[in-house]
Amino acid sequence: MVIYAIPGLGTTKKLYVNTKIKGVEIIVLDWPTPEKNDTMQSYARKFLPQINTNIPFCLLGVSFGGMLCTELSKIISPQKTFLISTSKSRKELPWFIKVLNYFPVHKIVSEEQHRKMAYQGRWIIGFGKAYIPEFLGMVNSMTENYFKYCINIIVSWEGKGLPKNSIHIHGDADRLLRYKFVKPDYTIKQGSHAMVVFRAEEINTIIKKELNLV
Repeated sequence: MVIYAIPGLGTTKKLYVNTKIKGVEIIVLDWPTPEKNDTMQSYARKFLPQINTNIPFCLLGVSFGGMLCTELSKIISPQKTFLISTSKSRKELPWFIKVLNYFPVHKIVSEEQHRKMAYQGRWIIGFGKAYIPEFLGMVNSMTENYFKYCINIIVSWEGKGLPKNSIHIHGDADRLLRYKFVKPDYTIKQGSHAMVVFRAEEINTIIKKELNLV
């Protein structure tokens, strides 16, 4: 079994450092270069060349990566789509993200400021001081205009309907994509937005259960 994974906004394969499932190959996809007019659907399609659909596979996404997996699952046919710390549709996005579609201040913020805000907002996501070097390294590895264009993709997302065969795992202490706005299949008690790193064992167990590996 292969699981193709997409990280969260501004992160890399390091986000999945603790995602380990016996008998399953986790392939973390690289970020395609986003463009100014990309939508969630058009950007999701840019991941397709990295996915072999000729063999059984699943999708896994965290946060922004989960939103992209939601759209990908409507294009290709994964056996299951695991969505972690994310929103399955526009309806599940918090109001302070939706409002940016009408007041797009992110478009006038410089790339340097976007990176600085991403770093300063690490406490909202749930990364502690011990993880600062790794998080800063991931943020700084993103291409020019990555944050500006990807934030625009998120705030303008018109996602409707639920993806087939999806399993949504969410933490009830998520400060970014608030628990009260989503309807997950599994709840991680006191799980933060970054729980894929710090509560990986519990998440791995759920995935193994859903794949009948336990």
